[in-house]
Amino acid sequence: MPHVSMEYAIMVPILLVQVILIPYTTGLVMDVWGVRRRETALQDVASHFGSTMQQLYFTLNREEIAAGNVTQAANTPPFIESFPYTVTASSKRIGNSTIITLYFALTGTTVTTTTQVTMGPNVLWNPSIYVSNSTSACIKIEKELDGILKFSFG
Repeated sequence: MPHVSMEYAIMVPILLVQVILIPYTTGLVMDVWGVRRRETALQDVASHFGSTMQQLYFTLNREEIAAGNVTQAANTPPFIESFPYTVTASSKRIGNSTIITLYFALTGTTVTTTTQVTMGPNVLWNPSIYVSNSTSACIKIEKELDGILKFSFG
C-alpha cells in the first residue's frame, strides 16, 4: 500500500523547483544574456565610431586639404534596443601622439564601454557630448591654417 505522506515528501520539493526555481533561474539567465547583448552592440558602435574619427584625421591631416570646417555623421544607429547612448571624450598627449578616449554609456542602463583613438600631435579635443538620438549628432572637425585639427561632437 502506498504511503501518501512519502509521496508528498518527494513531490512537494520537485513541484517547488518546477514552479519557483526554474522560472527564477531562467529570468536571471535571460537578464545576463540581454546585458551581454547590449554590451556587444555598444562595443560595435564604439569601434565604428573610433574608426570613423581616425579616418577623418587621416583624411584631413594632409597639406593639400585647406583649412575649414567638416561635419561628419557617425553612421551609427541612434538606438541600441530602444536605448539611446551618449559619448563623451577626453584627450591626452603622449610624446608625438594625442590619444582621445571615447566613453560610451547606454542611457537608462548600466552598460558602458570605452575605446581609444590615436592621432598625431596636431589634434585638440573640444569638450562636448554626443547624444545618439539627437538630430544634430555628428563629429565636427575644424582645421586651422596652421594645421591644427580641433575635434568635437555636434
